[in-house]
Amino acid sequence: MVTEPQAAPVQILISVSKKRYKRAVDRNLVKRRVREAYRLCKQQHLYDALSIAQKNIVFSVSYIGKEIEPYALMEKKMLKLLKQLSEQVTAS
Repeated sequence: MVTEPQAAPVQILISVSKKRYKRAVDRNLVKRRVREAYRLCKQQHLYDALSIAQKNIVFSVSYIGKEIEPYALMEKKMLKLLKQLSEQVTAS
């Protein structure tokens, strides 16, 4: 948990390995897809739980897949991640 005040309830870092994806175009594509999935799901699945619990978090998402997956799969996994995070926030 974060003790210093911050503007938004969540700070997120998205990273894609340069070792796996040599071309910046591929790394940027993956980051854009992950960022968009997070943007569309954050309010409903994470921000509401954090505002109720009055907590702020900082977390990192690292893409470790060997292939560039379609957006639909990334969105599904992001939903699962955000639901798990909100459950942990409300449980503590």
